[in-house]
Parts: sequence; structure tokens; C-alpha cells
Amino acid sequence: MKYILIAIMVTIFCFGQDSKSDKLDKLKKFDLKKGLELGNLVPNKQELDPFYKPLNNQEIDEIQKKAEAFEPSPVDNDDIVILETTLGTLKIRLNPKVAPNHCLNFKKLANSGFYDGTSFHRVIPGFMIQGGDILSRDGNPDNDGTGSPGWTVNAEFSKVKHRRGILSMARSSNPNSAGSQFFICVEDATHLDGQYTAFGEVIENIEVIDRIVNTATGYDQVKAYFKNSIPKGENSDNWIALKDPKTGKAIYAPIPGDETKSSYTWKMQNELKSTKPVMPVRMKSVRVVNSK
Repeated sequence: MKYILIAIMVTIFCFGQDSKSDKLDKLKKFDLKKGLELGNLVPNKQELDPFYKPLNNQEIDEIQKKAEAFEPSPVDNDDIVILETTLGTLKIRLNPKVAPNHCLNFKKLANSGFYDGTSFHRVIPGFMIQGGDILSRDGNPDNDGTGSPGWTVNAEFSKVKHRRGILSMARSSNPNSAGSQFFICVEDATHLDGQYTAFGEVIENIEVIDRIVNTATGYDQVKAYFKNSIPKGENSDNWIALKDPKTGKAIYAPIPGDETKSSYTWKMQNELKSTKPVMPVRMKSVRVVNSK
């Protein structure tokens, strides 16, 4: 009863600011097919969880400093990664024999808490999932994929094949630029062999990477606006035509009244390229522990 009264009071406060005409306008716009949109009256569950609260620059700096100062124990052949995500928990065996520095760097970052709360900011079906960027926690999606811990690790290329389930390190065009970002292959990716440092492999609950890679992305969200052809009777000047980056086929979308053809074309071209999950897939905890 207490919570019902609070909800009623909040509702009265929020809608009590509207004039009579404002209230009538809202009622006219209400669509029963869509259901009641409570908006800010009922906060998103993620917004209530401190785990999802965006970090400011100072908080990010503190995490980086803590990671830099953290001294992990030497990597043992029996060390495994317990990677708990919002879609399930993975177990990954490290391979210090072929990439000792990368394994130690990963253990340093994981056990200092650096990865906790970061997300898989890039998912590509048939290829891989990528995460480990501290900037995925700052609330600005535009810089995801550009962050680092503040240092780099030199390449340790080997003959390990990039098969499904392989854990490997992301980098820029510079082979010695690996930092904190990593990826896990969801399918064999032999074109990466000898060019990226593979340093581990999923040994349990591999189905979790399939759940992650199949989450809806910006591409999926935007694709809903497109059709395979312009409907009969429609003026083609009021539509844009683009190539689907996944299928290579032509797709068409109506231009909103507040957009120009050129600006809307540019906007949708960029959004169709999005590989970022619409709802963040977070790493709740990442720790390296001895399996024995």
C-alpha cells in the first residue's frame, strides 16, 4: 500500500504541472495499440543499478591507476578466467606458453577490477565479439572502442589458429598496440592467424558467446525502417535507397518530414554500419583464478 501511495503522489506531481489543454493533448496522442508509456515515472532497471551508472573522467582515471599499480601473481598453467556477463558466465583457459606477456597483462587488468562493468561494444555474427574498453563505461557510445589502460603490450604472434572460442587481443594497425581490448571468435577466423595475439580459449559455456553475438545491434534497429522496394504509388523523391552492408541488396526508407534527402542518407548509412548492441552486454566480473 505504501508503494502504491508513493506512485500515485509521483503521478500527481508529474502530471499536475500541465494545464487542462496540455492534458487533453496528451490524451489525444495516446495510442492504445502501443500501450501506456510511463516515461520517467518508472526508471529503467539498469538506471537504478550503480553497476550501469556512467563514470566520469576522474572515476575512470582512478580505475586505470589502480590497474597500473596492481601486481598480479605469475600466470600459472592452471590459471583460468571466470568471465561473468549479463548473459551468462564463460570459463576461459589462458595459454601462457605462447603469449606470457598478454596473459600476465590480462590477469593484471582482470584481478584489479579494470574490466568490471565494461561491455562488449562490438558484436559481429559469424565473426567475433569484442570488449574490454574502459570508455564503454563513460556513457558516451561514440568513443567506445578507442580506450586503453594507458599502456601497450608487444605482439606475441604464434601458430595458434583463430578457431571458434579463441580469446585474442585487439589492436590498431600497429602490431605492438594491444592494451585492454580483446575479442572472442564465434566462428573460425583463420585470416587473423599470425596477425593477432591469441592467448586463451573458452573451455566452458561457449554458448554464452552465441547469446552475446546475437543481441540486437544498431544495424538491426535501423533496418526496421527499410523496405525491400518502394511501395506502389509512392513518390521515389521521398525515399532514400541504400545498400544493405550485410546482404549487399538495395533497401529503401521513407524520408522523415524534418530531414533532407542528403542528411538522412548520410545518417542512415552510418547507422547501418553499427555493430554496437542496443542494450549493453556487461561484464559483471572478470577474474583469473587457479583451477586447482
